[in-house]
Amino acid sequence: MSAPTVDAIIVNYNTRERTLEAIASLVDLDLPWLGVVLVDNGSVDGSVEAIRAAYPSVQVLDAGENLGFARAVNRGVDASRADYVMLFNPDASAMPGSMEALVGFAEAHPENGIYGGRTVDEHGTLDPSSCWGAPSLWSLLCYATGASAIAKKSTLFDPESLGRWKRDTVREVPIVTGCLLLARRDTWHRIGGMDERFFLYGEDAEFSTRAWRRGLRPVIVPDAVIRHDVGGSSSSSGRRLAMVLAGKVTYFTSVWSTPVALLATLLLQAGVGLRALLEALRRSDRNAYREAWAHRRSWRRGYPAAERTLFGRTPSADARRPLVVQAEPAFRTAHANPYTADLYRALQRRGAVVHDLHYGRLLTQRTDVIHLHWPDLSFLSGPRRYRHVARLGLFYGSLALIRRRGTVLVWTVHNVAAHEERSSAKLRAVAERLLLKNVDGIISLTAQGIDSARTAFPALGSVPAAVVPHGHYRDAYDFSVGRAEARERLGLDGDRPVIVSVGQIRRYKNVPHLIRTFREAGIDATLLIAGKPSPTDLEDEIREAARGDERVVFDARFLPDDDIVAALAAADLVVLPYAKIENSGSAVLAVSADRPVLVPRLGAMSELQEQVGEEWVRLYDGELTTAALTDALAWAREADRPPRADLAALDWDAIAEETLKVYQRVQVSSRS
Repeated sequence: MSAPTVDAIIVNYNTRERTLEAIASLVDLDLPWLGVVLVDNGSVDGSVEAIRAAYPSVQVLDAGENLGFARAVNRGVDASRADYVMLFNPDASAMPGSMEALVGFAEAHPENGIYGGRTVDEHGTLDPSSCWGAPSLWSLLCYATGASAIAKKSTLFDPESLGRWKRDTVREVPIVTGCLLLARRDTWHRIGGMDERFFLYGEDAEFSTRAWRRGLRPVIVPDAVIRHDVGGSSSSSGRRLAMVLAGKVTYFTSVWSTPVALLATLLLQAGVGLRALLEALRRSDRNAYREAWAHRRSWRRGYPAAERTLFGRTPSADARRPLVVQAEPAFRTAHANPYTADLYRALQRRGAVVHDLHYGRLLTQRTDVIHLHWPDLSFLSGPRRYRHVARLGLFYGSLALIRRRGTVLVWTVHNVAAHEERSSAKLRAVAERLLLKNVDGIISLTAQGIDSARTAFPALGSVPAAVVPHGHYRDAYDFSVGRAEARERLGLDGDRPVIVSVGQIRRYKNVPHLIRTFREAGIDATLLIAGKPSPTDLEDEIREAARGDERVVFDARFLPDDDIVAALAAADLVVLPYAKIENSGSAVLAVSADRPVLVPRLGAMSELQEQVGEEWVRLYDGELTTAALTDALAWAREADRPPRADLAALDWDAIAEETLKVYQRVQVSSRS
C-alpha cells in the first residue's frame, strides 16, 4: 500500500531567508510523498522570486497582499490535492524522522483527527508552544491576579501551560498550534477550515476547539520534532503581544456567549494592566506590556477591528461589521443531518457570525438575518398544542420587536408541503399566515422549487427569491471504508449485489412499495433497508412487506454515522422511491459516498442529475416498477463511471458565497 501524500502549507511574509531554511528542511528529508504549498502574503523582500528559483517543485501562491494567517492557510489548503495537509511555520525546521512519525501515527489513529508534535529551540531545549490548554474563566482569573505568573507551570494556577509536561509522551490536548498541525484534508474541511475573522494568532486555538466539538481529539506525537524560532515571523515584542491579545479576544467572542466573552476580555485586560504596572515599577527594559496597555484600544475588540491599528490595514465594510445570523437550526441538529451545520461553517469561514436561534440573544444583541429551514418542525412538533401556540407567539412577537433594527427573515423552502401534518389544521393555517406575512426572502434548492413555492403560496410572488443548491456531505462523513469491509461488518453476503435504501423512514419515502417491487422482480440480490421508521405502525408495515424473504434485511434503528457510511459503502445501488419530494438530502448523501442512485423524476432530482452527471443519478417516471429496478441494478454494476463523483456544483464554499448574496439582496430589498 502506497504512503499517503502530504502537503506542508507554509505562509510567508517578508521572511525570505528563514522561509528558505524551512523549505530546505522539508525538501532535504527526501520524502517522495511530501510536497510544499507556499502562500506569500504580499512580501516585498523578493521571497516569491527566490523560492521559485531555489525550489521549482514548490507550489507558490502569490496572494499579492497580506491576507493574514487564517485566510492564507485556507487558500493553501484549497490548492492542495494531497491526502493530508500540514501547517508548518516559516520559522520552523523539520528534524529527520519527524514527518514519518507524525504521518505514521495519524494513519494508525484516525480517531484523533488533528496531530501536533514536539518543538525545541535552536539549542534543543523544549519550546512548549506546540500545544496549550484551552482558556477558561479560571485561567483568565489567574492571569488577571498574577497567580499564573507567580505559580508558573502549576496545573492549578497556570492551567493553559499544561503544567510541567515536556511534550515527550503521546497526549490528547485542547489546542494544537499552527506551527506544526497535521490533518487529513477531508477532516480539515469537515471541521470547517480556519476562521477567517482571525488575522494573526488565536485561529489555531479556535480551530482545535471546533475539532473537539466535532468529536475529534487533537493529540501530540512526541517523535515528531521540529525546531521552532518562536515569533520569528513577527515584529517587536510589544506589537507581537498586541497581536496575540487581539487573537485571544477574537477566540473569546467566537467560542463563548457574549456575557462570558466580555468578562473574559475584562480579565485579560486586567492581567495586562497588572503586568504593565509591574514593568513600570521595576523600570524594566522590557516594555511589551506597557506598550500593549497603552494601545489596548487596538486589541480589546479583537479582529477584524484590530487589523486597522495593528497592521495599518483597513478591513472591508463586511469585515468591520460581520453579518450576524441566527438560524433555526444551525448547529444543534448536526448529529442527525450535517446539512445546516456545513452551510453555516462555510458562512463562518467568510466572516459571518452564526448562532442557533436563541431568544435571549435575539432580543439583546444585533441580529441581521434570521434563517428558517423547517418551520413546521421548529414550531409545530410534539403533541402539546399549547406549546405550538407559545412557540409561534414567542418567535413572531420577538421578530416584531427587533424589526426596527433591520433584522430580516429568510426561509429556505425545502418542501412546499410538509411531509407530515403536525398540530391541528387551524394552527397550521395560523403558522402559514404568520410566515408568509413576515418572510422577507426565500431560498430554494432548485429553480423548480421557487416556481412550486410561488404557485403554492401566491404571497411569495413579490418576495425576493434565489436558488442555492444543497451542498455535498463528502466532508461530513468518513467514507474511507471499503465495500468488502462494510459488508462483513453488516453481515451481508460479499458476492451478492446489494441494493440499499438508507435514512430516516417516513411514509413519503415509499419503502414498503420498494420491498414489494424488489420481491416481485425476483432479483438475486440483497435489499438493505436501514433507518428508523416513523410513525411506529410504518415499521409494522415494512416488516410485513419483507416477511419470509431472507434477501430483505431491515435495520430499524436510528443509525449512527459509522453505520450510515457502512450501509452506503456496501451498496451497488441506492434506491430512494419517493412518492413525493422536492429535495432529497439522502440522494445527495448517496452521491457524496460515490454510489449510484435511483430516484423518481420529481422535484430537484432532475437538477441533481444535471449537477453530478447521468452516470451517478438515474431517473424513472411514475411509480417504481420491477423493470426500472432491474435495469437500474444492471446500470449501477456495469456502467463505466469514474471512481469519484464530481461534486464541484455542490461545493459548500460556493454555496456559502451565494447565500451571503441572498442575505445582502434581501437586506437591501427590505430597506427600499
